[in-house]
Amino acid sequence: MSITAISGRFDYQKLSFLRNMRGCTQDEVANGTFIPPQTISKFERGTQNPNLEQMIHLANFLNVDHTFFLNNLALPQNTGTTFYRKLQRIPKKKYEQAELYTKWLAVFEKLISEKLNLKYGDLTKYQNKDTEIKILSDEYIESKTKQIRQNFDLGIGPISNMTLLVERLGIRVFFADLSAENVDALTDQLDGHYYIIVNIKNRSSSRIRLDLAHELGHIILHAQYFEKAINKPGYRKLVEAEANHFAGALLMPAEGLAMDMAGTNMDYIISLKKHWKASIQAIIYRGNQIGLISDRQTLFLRQTIARKGWRLREPLDDDIKIERPTFLESAINFKVSNIDSFLSDVILSGGGVCNKEIYSMINLDQKKENVRTNLKLI
Repeated sequence: MSITAISGRFDYQKLSFLRNMRGCTQDEVANGTFIPPQTISKFERGTQNPNLEQMIHLANFLNVDHTFFLNNLALPQNTGTTFYRKLQRIPKKKYEQAELYTKWLAVFEKLISEKLNLKYGDLTKYQNKDTEIKILSDEYIESKTKQIRQNFDLGIGPISNMTLLVERLGIRVFFADLSAENVDALTDQLDGHYYIIVNIKNRSSSRIRLDLAHELGHIILHAQYFEKAINKPGYRKLVEAEANHFAGALLMPAEGLAMDMAGTNMDYIISLKKHWKASIQAIIYRGNQIGLISDRQTLFLRQTIARKGWRLREPLDDDIKIERPTFLESAINFKVSNIDSFLSDVILSGGGVCNKEIYSMINLDQKKENVRTNLKLI
């Protein structure tokens, strides 16, 4: 059993991190711990340290063990640009909360990966090397999707499992309920490694697949750009449009979709949805983009979608299975004989995140028997 060293010194930055990650105000923490708000503020500024009793109250309220505040475990640091897809205009605090949650997941992912000697991917051979923002041509974007498809022998047909593809590229993927944060997906580079977290609350598999492809597009096309530049007026729209193009081209190559697009009426496009595992709206957009669906027919189809109320929920949404992350789960099943003991060690090393949270993170049922399975690809 490996236990992270205890420094004995209260890390005030971890208190601020946990409070903001949980979406709590200082007053809410004060009410839940019976510690005055002014004292909470002093703790977070590092001008006063809590006693053991106060530390335990804080830990219980924030759902960790008090040793989390005392151990030498460093919080992950941003080493690249953060990208996020938001549901609507949202306060900065909301998407920052999603960023903190990604770091929280990365804390325990890193512990697992280090214990099992799991590797991360080197994406440099795929990535755009430019650090200055410029308009990328359609041909360039499509060439990047073809490069990935060729490297994984995907041909020109549908990708059977988009989540698995992203994980095979060495990117850590997590599914979570981000509805409170109003974020669809978020991509971050932490300590030099890429993480994608996707909101799956009330969302279909086809939309999740598109989100993953979109976020992968940011990593391939825009990861070298400076975040300040991307957030300038006009540039955010540009990189979002390019990531959308990348996603559509990766999921639906022009040659493959053209072979299947024997008709452009709504019934036929619905039939294509199950085959390509893409939303009706994405198929229409991509079909129009590559000249398979006329502008007039595209307008008619979009009007039909609006009239039928399909913008958020489409036919066949429940028929396409959600492709959950399996990398950590498969690695643990393959390499670990006693999963509960192993994860207890991880939890102890990290400072006591609750069992339910870490089992959910790696898509393991806490009551599931510890059965070793072969690590295989679909």
